[in-house]
Amino acid sequence: MDVTPHATNETSLALQRRFAEAVPALVVGKNIDDVNLDRVAGNSHTPAGFNDALEKIKAEASG
Repeated sequence: MDVTPHATNETSLALQRRFAEAVPALVVGKNIDDVNLDRVAGNSHTPAGFNDALEKIKAEASG
């Protein structure tokens, strides 16, 4: 699983990098319906975007 941070602000980029390093261990090998991230690597905002994207993927796959 590859997660690519895109932020240009150093603080945001650091948070995205920490998220990118932590998220594979939380989602790889899990049932997609069981994945719902809350707080990852001290970041509570990036998981919301991840969860939103995951919901869109699930909707597209089922429809």
